[in-house]
Amino acid sequence: MDIADAHCDALWKMVQSLPPSVTAEAMNKGGVRMQNFALFVPTDKTPGQQKELLKKEMQLYHHWRKSSLGDGGIQPLLSLEGAGVLEDDFNEWERMIENGVEMASLTWNERNELAAGSLQSNNYGLTDKGKNVIQWMNDHNIVFDAAHLNEKSFWQAVELVEQPVVSHTNVKTLHPHPRNLSDDQIRTLVQKQGFIGLTFYPPFINGTETAGFSDFGRQVEHLCSLGAADIIGFGSDFDGITETITGMETPAKFPSLIEWLLQRFDEEIVKKIACCNFRRYWNNKRYDTKRHPFQTQDDPLE
Repeated sequence: MDIADAHCDALWKMVQSLPPSVTAEAMNKGGVRMQNFALFVPTDKTPGQQKELLKKEMQLYHHWRKSSLGDGGIQPLLSLEGAGVLEDDFNEWERMIENGVEMASLTWNERNELAAGSLQSNNYGLTDKGKNVIQWMNDHNIVFDAAHLNEKSFWQAVELVEQPVVSHTNVKTLHPHPRNLSDDQIRTLVQKQGFIGLTFYPPFINGTETAGFSDFGRQVEHLCSLGAADIIGFGSDFDGITETITGMETPAKFPSLIEWLLQRFDEEIVKKIACCNFRRYWNNKRYDTKRHPFQTQDDPLE
């Protein structure tokens, strides 16, 4: 079964000269056909250091994309995780587009000049700059990723965005972590026909350092009970997390999770979670413009 993964931090691992768990070999073994790679830089670096790290990660991505990913039948996607270093400098945003960025979030966990991240008080939300950036993203068909926003910023943002994504998160009803989504947020994403990517990170899933397939299954059950079966998928957060679901240490292990899910959920639901929901969302969004057309397997990469 084909797999789509809406978030990983392999580029951040690679720029530190650390071996990522997300490799071409592991993705091919696991059946991954769509993989979003995030550009991430720590918020405690200076703006100059952040820009230099972004440049290095973009170079790594394009080298890897040309040398390893395209020939293997893997569709790579590029996103920006946290836009504090760019703020509302639209020349810098244009540079991101020129380098292939198609999805972006405004913050990591911090409060910056655009919005408030998930670890910040709900006394803070979107700034005027943040609202202007969202409108610019809308106008340039950049997918808006609401991951890492606090609730006030989330609710302000979804008023401005037609089909928001939360690329890597889990369910707050099952564990009340500030990075997780409430039932009201989930229902709103269903109504807006967005997308939710579920992580494999135990501290988000159940608040401990250990989680199993059954814990992930409870996430799926709860989301389906809210009518979210058509908008959920994987947002593994591989290489950005220190612990994973037992048995899901690398993308090569996806077949084991799929086999487990097939024993407990209807095959059509499992197919949607595995790939179809994210693929459909991405096709609809990317074909909405001539500027950055999405390349399907029948429309190969250059």
